[in-house]
Amino acid sequence: MADSDSTTDTGTNTNTEEVLTQEEIDALLTSVEEDENNGQTAEDSGTIVPGIGHVRSFDFSRQSQSLSSGLPLLNVIHERFALHFCESIFNTLRCSNNVKLVDARGAPFIDYLHTLELPSHINFIHLSPMKGIALAVFDNNLITNATSSFFGGSMKKEVIADKSDFTPAEMRIANMLLQKVMSDLQVSWKADIEIHPAAKQTEINPDFAQLMNPSEQLLVSRFDIIFEGTQGVFELAMPMAMIEPYRDQLSVTYQSEKRDDQGAWAPVIIDELKTTNVNLSSTLGTAQLTLGEILRLDTGDIIPMDVKDTVTLYAEGVPIFEGEYGAFNDKNAIKIRNKKYRP
Repeated sequence: MADSDSTTDTGTNTNTEEVLTQEEIDALLTSVEEDENNGQTAEDSGTIVPGIGHVRSFDFSRQSQSLSSGLPLLNVIHERFALHFCESIFNTLRCSNNVKLVDARGAPFIDYLHTLELPSHINFIHLSPMKGIALAVFDNNLITNATSSFFGGSMKKEVIADKSDFTPAEMRIANMLLQKVMSDLQVSWKADIEIHPAAKQTEINPDFAQLMNPSEQLLVSRFDIIFEGTQGVFELAMPMAMIEPYRDQLSVTYQSEKRDDQGAWAPVIIDELKTTNVNLSSTLGTAQLTLGEILRLDTGDIIPMDVKDTVTLYAEGVPIFEGEYGAFNDKNAIKIRNKKYRP
């Protein structure tokens, strides 16, 4: 038995030497130890390992949640778009209308297609530099009534529901509305994110609109276009993967950047405001008396007051400066020391 064990050990050593040398084994062990130490150091110190890049946590369950409550700036942008689109519809159709943002919901792409009726004007558009493809969808009722109004007809509360396609005239009006939508989207987003909408493809039948992964999660924003006696629906469906890179920016309510939509009258109004006269006043001291003491006051009486070293200078009741009371050129004056109010 001893000879057998000795033979086995010798054979094992021989095979090991043929596969890896002792120097190679030591090099592999040293490399593993260094990787473990580097990983612990980066994790403990909170620093970023060069070459790996910044890693942030991501909650995949958040994809299925409604984003309307968590992205207030996106709601502001959509409200802004509703105002612009309302004006565009009036200029195009010459009829009074009201565009209202109804809600925003999350839905998989395949489930959203099942909610669309035949025919629907389904447009796939790019919102560069945002990645992915969004959908701009007009329902049958909107296109039919918009076409009737454009050519001088009356709008109907109920339209033909069994047709399978749009007429050439209806397609023309739908394309006009699509151009207005892309223009209004660019204007509405400009103050926050510079986008450049571009149409990619149009489908009428939802069964043929298969340009996305069926499981792609969408944020569907619905806008009701209300006319006299009837209404239509426009929906903007954006992939949540398109919105995710801008989530932090869209999660804030107010933006600090200066907007360029002040108009041509802004410089004139600012110049006029700079030449407007305002009343300046200051309180040198205060005193507190009872009502009885005030009733007993007579000519020549002296009222003691608490006078501070510094006085506040008011412009139309708004405190703006702090200074010292004194005299200058035989007139009462206040020497300004520092600003109290900073716009």
